[in-house]
Amino acid sequence: MSENISASDATNVIMKEGSARSDRIATAASLFGALAMTSCCILPLVLVSMGVGGLWIAQLTALYAYKWYMFSSASVFIGWGFWQAYRPAGGDCAGNACAHPVNKRVMKACLWAAVVVTLIAMIFPYITPYILSF
Repeated sequence: MSENISASDATNVIMKEGSARSDRIATAASLFGALAMTSCCILPLVLVSMGVGGLWIAQLTALYAYKWYMFSSASVFIGWGFWQAYRPAGGDCAGNACAHPVNKRVMKACLWAAVVVTLIAMIFPYITPYILSF
């Protein structure tokens, strides 16, 4: 067993580590975008129902004016995350190149959860009058 690593193996390891970091950043940004989408409407309702109170929660509704900006940024992050998750894996995993791979199943589950939360946040202001009329 040889301990020598060639230059191409070292480059491959560096590229794989960069890709794994990019996968993690894309997933975190997608989840943050989805959370930002809920900040104007759903998040205050969830916080109040959990017992968290304060005047600052009422101020979160002011973020409704920025809903389309948050939706745009969340969509970009989610799209980037899906591109990272579903693109074909390049190269082989010989040596230590794939020593710390990102769990794609967890990444895909987080991205689909971000999509669901974003869609709920988008339709929530439109269905609220129907929910409150019961």
